[in-house]
Amino acid sequence: MKTIRTNKTLKSLPMIAVLFWAGCEDLDFPDPNNPTDETATIQSLVTGAEASMRIDLGVYLRDLLVIGREAYYLEPADPRYTGELLPGPIDPGGFLCYRPWQTAYKVIANCETILASSDADAGATGVAKTLEAYSLMRLVYLWDESGARLNYDGDINADVATKAQVLAEIESLLDGGNSDLQSAGSAFSFSLSGGFDGFDTPATFSQFNRGLRARVAVHQDDWDAAQDALDACSDWASGDADDGVYHVFSTGANDQGNEMFEAADGDYVKLMIHPSHIADAESGDSRVTDNTYIRSEVITYDELESFIAPTLYSSSYDPVPIMRAVELQLLQAEVHIGNSDYSSAETIMNTIRTAAGVASYSGTDASNAVNRVLHEKRYSLFLEGHRLADMRHYGKTDELPIDRPDRGDTIVTFPIPETETPG
Repeated sequence: MKTIRTNKTLKSLPMIAVLFWAGCEDLDFPDPNNPTDETATIQSLVTGAEASMRIDLGVYLRDLLVIGREAYYLEPADPRYTGELLPGPIDPGGFLCYRPWQTAYKVIANCETILASSDADAGATGVAKTLEAYSLMRLVYLWDESGARLNYDGDINADVATKAQVLAEIESLLDGGNSDLQSAGSAFSFSLSGGFDGFDTPATFSQFNRGLRARVAVHQDDWDAAQDALDACSDWASGDADDGVYHVFSTGANDQGNEMFEAADGDYVKLMIHPSHIADAESGDSRVTDNTYIRSEVITYDELESFIAPTLYSSSYDPVPIMRAVELQLLQAEVHIGNSDYSSAETIMNTIRTAAGVASYSGTDASNAVNRVLHEKRYSLFLEGHRLADMRHYGKTDELPIDRPDRGDTIVTFPIPETETPG
């Protein structure tokens, strides 16, 4: 059995609005692969922003999963996944660092072009601000205290923004975007991909915006702001755990497949689950049994080994979550814990645990509540790339396993790419 999630309901790079055709949409505009001022419509810019979010998604997630000790990427053809991400330092000129940064700013470039367009209505600016905030959030997940650029003019002599400044910008964009969505009417003047099914009107897209706002507030221990945001998307949070917003893939021109998929029973699997995932799990937890495959042959590379392959995806075109209802439920549990309401947090966690087939918690209190919610997030949000940020948030990165202490393995932080620094 496996769980297949479905969506129910460079130096000057930031100056360039790089457009990508998603392939699966039937949109009527000229030559989307070579846009000009006349052809860069709001529809093409929105479609381009969505498509750009999928570019190098595999690299971005592998970075997070390896550093966060959720998985290994055992790739003999490129030893940087084990020889750089684990011991550090990260090469500021290497693809592991540069490509996730580049992708985020491609999305931001499209969003900034929308915001500057006289053709953009409130729905368009609401979506643009939300997707720009999401892209900045992805930068924070990897770059953390290194910060990111908030100047999009290509001036590499300008100061890089601090993490606090980037988080403040994310909040501002999400709140401004939500305000725009409230005045956008009942329908968008453009189409979103199938990844936004159920979140494709201003009112329902606003719930996605508020979900992201809750996420960023929780990571700052801003429990009041998080609760307000969760209240605004409570209908979504109360639904099926897999209801949500997804990256979607296709065989269309200039689109791509799901880079996280590999056949778990293949001769050699590169993405292998960290052995602690099984060691720390509870017997019978369906979040483990449904989404992992115990191989008879161990995969070994660079002094690392694992016998656990993921089965989360069954094909190269399965969608990858951006945010699901179960994350909102766990964010609500974190808010309760932050407010010392351990009973309410326990109730939420036990509902999730019952669905997973494991025994309920009892006696949740200040001494164990954070560890419990981190356990639930680890197994409910499997391979979605949250564990590193969660462990950093609670100051627990020293609890992540270090497999090769003799090699100097550590928990690394990404540097600003060399193309973004003078010299």
